[in-house]
Amino acid sequence: MKIKPVNAAPTLAAVIFLLLLGSEFIGPESFGGTDPYLSVIILELLIFALPALFFCRLRGNGYSRAIRFRLFEPGCLPFLILASLSLMLVTCAVKLGIFTALNYSLEVTDIYSSYVPDGGGNVIPRALAFAVFPAITEELVFRGIMLAEYEDCGVPAAVIYSSLLFAMLHFDLPLFPVYFLSGVFLAMTAYTCRSVLAPMAVHAINNIFSLFFEDYIWNSILQPRNIVVFAFIVVALALLSLCLLFGEAGRLYRGYGTLGEPSDYVREKSERTPPVYAVMTIPFAACFLIYILAVLL
Repeated sequence: MKIKPVNAAPTLAAVIFLLLLGSEFIGPESFGGTDPYLSVIILELLIFALPALFFCRLRGNGYSRAIRFRLFEPGCLPFLILASLSLMLVTCAVKLGIFTALNYSLEVTDIYSSYVPDGGGNVIPRALAFAVFPAITEELVFRGIMLAEYEDCGVPAAVIYSSLLFAMLHFDLPLFPVYFLSGVFLAMTAYTCRSVLAPMAVHAINNIFSLFFEDYIWNSILQPRNIVVFAFIVVALALLSLCLLFGEAGRLYRGYGTLGEPSDYVREKSERTPPVYAVMTIPFAACFLIYILAVLL
């Protein structure tokens, strides 16, 4: 496929945005019969996995290496644990700040919530439909394909633009910072562990936490005095976990250097597309327009 990466990546994102918005008009009985969880899983595969696989097919043989579709080393496990903990703590702190500043609800809704309006009582189907499969399919797109495509502009640009598109995907303006920071964390995880499976694991853990445990935390801190104490504890723990996380990342990169492993995502500066070009394309503008219209309407 000859299309330039700065056009290809947002084009795929725009298609996914439209499919995701269109799924709101499809009833749960359309897929999976009477099983709403199966309907959600099928929709996730159709909205994310199918376009992603089609895109990879168009890019040709060997693209799985570009998106780092490989197992991460066992030595990455401590980093993954710290990344999961840091992501949960940082996003909790940011959500709390948004709640305090904007008086915004701490409940995070999902675009598929109408499929299971009462939340359901089946733990495993809920975890698969709302935590595991979203993590797999979204990471394949945003930390696999998007990072690989935007690396044409350099790694920092790849992290920023993939995170921007990931944040827009959720169509929630007040929580935009939460999703953007999540994208940055997950991109860092992909680069540090050199595998797209690593952010899939961290994303799934964070989703499970949000799905089953976050509401209990919010319900316990509704009193102003509790909010102050909770905020202090969360910020302190977040800073501590970040220090440990960056220390573990440093250990992994020192190991890569000792083994002489190349950074396969580094390109010569002369071969890079200027980062500003990435936001000056029609597909990226289309993504932004879809996001703004979805938020307003």
